[in-house]
Amino acid sequence: MSRSLLSLTAADRRDFLKSALASTGSVAALAAARKCAFAGSANDRLNLAFVGTGGMGTGHLAWFAGRDDVRVTAVCDVDAGHLQGAKNHAPDAFASPDFREVVGRDDVDAVLVATPDHWHALVSVAAARAGKHIYCEKPLANSIGEGRAIVDAVKQSGVVLQTGCHERSNRGAAIAKQVVDSGRLGKIHTVQIRLPNADGHLQEVENFTTAPPDRDPPAGLDWNFWLGHTPAVPYNDKRCHFWWRFHSAYGGGEITDRGAHVIDLAHYLLGLDGSGPVRVSAEGKPPAGNFFDAFITFKFEDEYPGGLKMIGDNSGPRGLSLIGEGGKLDIAVHGCGLSAEPASLLEGLDAPAIDDAHAEHRRGWLAGIRGDGKVAAPVEAGHRTATACHLHNISMRLGRPVEWDPAAEQSPDDEVNSQITPPMQPPWTLSA
Repeated sequence: MSRSLLSLTAADRRDFLKSALASTGSVAALAAARKCAFAGSANDRLNLAFVGTGGMGTGHLAWFAGRDDVRVTAVCDVDAGHLQGAKNHAPDAFASPDFREVVGRDDVDAVLVATPDHWHALVSVAAARAGKHIYCEKPLANSIGEGRAIVDAVKQSGVVLQTGCHERSNRGAAIAKQVVDSGRLGKIHTVQIRLPNADGHLQEVENFTTAPPDRDPPAGLDWNFWLGHTPAVPYNDKRCHFWWRFHSAYGGGEITDRGAHVIDLAHYLLGLDGSGPVRVSAEGKPPAGNFFDAFITFKFEDEYPGGLKMIGDNSGPRGLSLIGEGGKLDIAVHGCGLSAEPASLLEGLDAPAIDDAHAEHRRGWLAGIRGDGKVAAPVEAGHRTATACHLHNISMRLGRPVEWDPAAEQSPDDEVNSQITPPMQPPWTLSA
């Protein structure tokens, strides 16, 4: 492609994208562009691309753009306003609304994915197959099957992926890990997950009765591309930016939004990064009206291998408790503030001070790329956390408990298995 899509008229750009979709809807088309993982010297700058530059993407971009060990060489967003905002941070970067123009570039070593959840898999798999390292926001994917596709692509390509579960990079998480690993809690039998739903935006979704009228997309937003592989629906302000997370086609609601942080900490602290629940029993109250379909009010009780119980509800404060024979450890989210009963569980333990867990998590990704590939939230861990979240949503949708084999990633219930990988609208596919 000799011309940037930004240099085309709106009509030409639509025609170009239609042609591109017809010929390269499969992300496998980018496999030919795959290159070796970053092998530069310690003094070489890592070239970064950003796909999704609103919200979290803006925060990531602003942080990385201020470093002298990286270079922002490409930015991507289907919203022209977001893309212009990204150019303000990186004026010399190549810009495109099409991620396929970005992840295959020779001047890109690594890709940061901060799109809505329904795009995580397509972009991350394409990046991995192109040989690019990846930082992907949480949850890793919007379905179990999409998460497994990311894991497989990352492992096959040998690239480094850091999931954006940055709570793992807090000082408190390091100390909590010491408490667990030292055996001070004894045998841990119960994890309590607290996900309060009193926030104004959650209550707005919970009690939503009348949707604003559908309308034409705002100027500069390619709504068809934003929808991507999901079913075609009209544009609505409450379907798009921010509010997408409460529509199951695009996100998983609070269970995958902040639940991914809290449940992820439990997995990390208890060594469950390669496993998951064997039974999930969740109950949820659907939002009012017939617009949002993410559960805001819910409770669940899960069983993990070895008899560990994970129970959760909307009580506060947001965080989790690990309960064992030797006492109870409480971990707050966000920040990983700690308290314990008895208080002696925390005596004599320490960890390096962390000024900013987000920054530490990003630095850890860069170090992993330049070093041994180890990161705080590797791809398998991100997938297993997201899987537990998705199983809660599946159980709530079906209105019954879900039996699950974490090794085979299958259920004896065919109706559960039918929801592992929702169909993608053509021409989009994750197939190689």
